Amino acid sequence: MRCLISTSTNPHFNLAAEEYFLKNSNEEFFMLYINEPCIVVGKHQNLLSEINHKFVIENKILLARRISGGGTVYQDSNNLNFSFIHNCENREKINFQKFTAPILEVLTKMGFPAGFSNRNDLIINNKKFSGNAMHIYKNRVLSHGTLLFNTDISRLSQSLYNRDNRYNDRSIKSVRSEVTNLSNFLPVESEPNITEFTNKVFERIVNSLTNYTIKKITKEEKELITNLSDQKFKTWDWVYGYSPKYIFTNQLHIDNLKLSIQLSVDKGIIQNILVDSNANLEQINRELTKILVNTRHDLEIIKEKVAENNILNSHITTTITEFCMQLF
Repeated sequence: MRCLISTSTNPHFNLAAEEYFLKNSNEEFFMLYINEPCIVVGKHQNLLSEINHKFVIENKILLARRISGGGTVYQDSNNLNFSFIHNCENREKINFQKFTAPILEVLTKMGFPAGFSNRNDLIINNKKFSGNAMHIYKNRVLSHGTLLFNTDISRLSQSLYNRDNRYNDRSIKSVRSEVTNLSNFLPVESEPNITEFTNKVFERIVNSLTNYTIKKITKEEKELITNLSDQKFKTWDWVYGYSPKYIFTNQLHIDNLKLSIQLSVDKGIIQNILVDSNANLEQINRELTKILVNTRHDLEIIKEKVAENNILNSHITTTITEFCMQLF
C-alpha cells in the first residue's frame, strides 16, 4: 500500500487526486489531507439546497463536489481527511466498517472513546466526528471520510442549511447530526494541534500495515491531477451543474409587495419561470422570464443580468443583491 500526506490544501486538487489514483493505478493507497475552508457535497446532491448561500459567499468558502455519495460536509484547516483505495474483487466484502476500522482502531489506541454509529459514522458519546462515503470503480473502491479535530463548529453550523421548503428534487438529502471535535476529549493541559494529530494518525496507520511504501505525489502526478482538477472538479458544470434537476419556489418580498416565483432548473440552467404576484408587476414578470430562461442558476450571473436590464425601477428600494438572493 502506498501511503502519503498531500501537501495541497485545495479541495478540488485533493478530490481530483483521489479519483486519479483510483482510476489510473492498480496500487492500493492510504492518503491524508487537510483542506482550506470549504463545503463538499456528495455526487448526487443538490448543492444549492444544502448550503447557507449568503453565509458561504460572505465568508468566501470554497464549494466542491466529490465522486462518492453521501451527505454534505464542512471542512476547515482543523479537519483531517483520510482516504483508502483498495482492490476488491468481491463486492459483498465492501462495507464502511471494514474500511474505516483502521482509523477507529488508531483513535481508540490514542485514547479517544470512539465507535461506529448505525449510519456508518464515527461517534463519541453519540456525537458525530466523522462522516464517511464510498465510490466503486471496476474492482477498486475508494473509501474516505472526515475527522473533526478542532473545527469551528459555529461556522460549520452556519454554512450548512438544508432548504427543502424551497427546493423540490430527488437528490440525496443530508441528515444533520450533532457533532463534536476530537480535541474536546484531549487532556485539559493538551494544546490541540492538527499537525501533530495528522502525523500521529499517519504513523500509526503505516505501522499497522505489513506491506507499504511512503511516497509523495510526484511532479508528473501533480501535473495530471491538476489537469483533472481544472477540467472537472473546479468547473461550474461539476460543482453546480451536476445537481439533479429541481424546482425552486419562493415568496419574494419587494418592499411591501409579494412575488411568488417558481424556477425549473436542469443541469444548473433555468429552463422555465412561473411568476405570480399580488400587484401589477407585469414588467418584472416579463423581464425576469426574458433574461433568466436559459441562464445559469448562479447569483453573480443573475445579479449582472438584473442590473443590466434595470428590472428594479425607481419605485422599488430593494437592492439588486437583496432581490437576487431571494432567488436561492
